[in-house]
Amino acid sequence: MEAKNRVDNPLVRTDTAMYMLWPEGRSTPDAHPIPAGYNLLTIPSENMDKVRPLVEKDGALTDAAWRQFLCSVVPGGMFVVREQTSFSLVGTISAVHNPAATRFYFPGGGELGYLFVAPEHRRKGLGFALIVAAVRRLHQGGYRNIFLGVQGWRLPAIQAYLRAGFRPFIHAQELLPRWRSVFAAMGWETHEAEWPTCLAPTRDLR
Repeated sequence: MEAKNRVDNPLVRTDTAMYMLWPEGRSTPDAHPIPAGYNLLTIPSENMDKVRPLVEKDGALTDAAWRQFLCSVVPGGMFVVREQTSFSLVGTISAVHNPAATRFYFPGGGELGYLFVAPEHRRKGLGFALIVAAVRRLHQGGYRNIFLGVQGWRLPAIQAYLRAGFRPFIHAQELLPRWRSVFAAMGWETHEAEWPTCLAPTRDLR
């Protein structure tokens, strides 16, 4: 019974994150416009610590984990959304060099990390704009496998990733029922033929 509930309920917060992949051959997305009243900014490396309180609204990090994260952000790869009237930071995402992910190896891999939009500023397209900015930065950097990890209960984030162009990465068959339950919880139709099951082969340099 316990195992069945874990499969049927995507909102179990103890489940491991699942990967989503930018499909091979999908073009670089056009920059997405920011709604009036906000600015999308790139954070220089010397100011990245100022973004830590925003990142940690989704969970505290140790100092060591934060330093490791900062060392993995690609140059010009940390983005924030700033509200124009208050000058407060209300959203963030980072483009991260991370081919050796936790449970899978992505040759030439770049990851989207720490997407967060403050609850009172959601449903305005800010998350979508942040995702597109990070994908564009990784494409500019020549990253071939662009991916992210997401937990099944984060339905708004998953919807934003899907709208931007990401697809569930079914690298193991046991992921299918989990993703099917996520789509059922969202009320979305599945298009499993579009879900990648393996990475594109490494290019031969000969």
